[in-house]
Amino acid sequence: MAAAYRTLDTPLMQRLGHIRQVPPAHLVYPGATHSRFSHSIGVYHLVRLALQHLTAVAAIDPEAVRATLAAGMLHDLGHFPYSHLMEEISFNGTRLHHGELSVSLIEGDAELQQVLTNDWGVDVALVTGLLSGRADPRLPPFLHSLVDSHMDMDKLDYLNRDAHHAGVPYGRVEVQRLIASLRVDPDSGQLVMTEDGVGTVESVVFAKYLMFRYVYWHHAARIASAMFNRAVADSLRALGFTRLSVQEPRLRRLCLATDATLEVRLGELLQEAGVPPPPSLELLGRTEQRRLYKRAVTIPCSSLPDLDLQLRDSDRKRDYEAAIARRVTAALGEGAPPLRDFDVLVDIPPTAKFEVDFAGVILSNGGAIVPWGKAPQPSYLSHEAVGAIETSLRFVQVVYNADRPDADRVRAILQSLDGLLTLPLAS
Repeated sequence: MAAAYRTLDTPLMQRLGHIRQVPPAHLVYPGATHSRFSHSIGVYHLVRLALQHLTAVAAIDPEAVRATLAAGMLHDLGHFPYSHLMEEISFNGTRLHHGELSVSLIEGDAELQQVLTNDWGVDVALVTGLLSGRADPRLPPFLHSLVDSHMDMDKLDYLNRDAHHAGVPYGRVEVQRLIASLRVDPDSGQLVMTEDGVGTVESVVFAKYLMFRYVYWHHAARIASAMFNRAVADSLRALGFTRLSVQEPRLRRLCLATDATLEVRLGELLQEAGVPPPPSLELLGRTEQRRLYKRAVTIPCSSLPDLDLQLRDSDRKRDYEAAIARRVTAALGEGAPPLRDFDVLVDIPPTAKFEVDFAGVILSNGGAIVPWGKAPQPSYLSHEAVGAIETSLRFVQVVYNADRPDADRVRAILQSLDGLLTLPLAS
């Protein structure tokens, strides 16, 4: 399709070729260096397959079809360097959202708007409406589900793609079988699933669980995430940020960097502001060199609900890490070099959702639509079961700088400290 090629050739899309899909998991699985660019093409392909199937079972306006195809290709346009890591940083309840940047870029880029209008033949507002979840009478609800839902084409592509490049068997799912099982509820306009497709949906949930457990949230990948987030968060503090928004010009420049240019872009911003780089900025270089911190303590997040909630704020987490460093320094005794406030880090992964959000199941006998889990052969993925899966994946890790000559003593002290992960933490 000529419009797809024109879109891929725009500078904003070409940038995605320089952003890896699953960093820092590539530090554990060296083959996983594939890009957001190839993933975007894959999502476009799956959306196209889904629309070919759905247009045979439901009436869809041709412009809405084209807009959905374009949205599938553009869904990651505003993705930040290092995948989702920058979205974990939080100041005063604000975060950066790559989806918001995607919409903003489309609305502000004349070349891309021209491609959408002239080559795709669509109203730009239809595409941004799909990407932002904005209701539009021209867009039936099931089209939104193809682009942004718990079972959208984005997830179906990245599970298979990430598993392939990582060289693991966990994420592979029967995408074409799932697409063939899609239907549209004529009353609600929502996506539903045929009864014989329930097992395929379950396989997607299990695949996602295994990929999070063994690839995305591998303990070494999460350690690298903690190091990256601390370095970037400290740099943003040094630049004077107390709130985060992709609309802020300096933050926007940072978000539009690539994996290779992020550290350089941070240095430029600090130099322009006349601010010295924070000492913790060295952690960025260490992650790329795979000189990672080591684990000392690992505890399920479910055991520490208050800590889990409070340390989602990056400022509180930094203070908490500094307090731990002071306690370890005191325990080391006189003569030992003090720990820097980033020699001990606490990693808490974000929440991940595994809920099945199909509106219902079409019974093979009679065609009636019943809620998910109420079919004669119901799915075992009840709300409670899915919640247990989500809870089981998340662990708090306390990690430390293993390059210190007394690293073994530091680890032993961390493992022996009373109340290490309690609030408030005594200095």
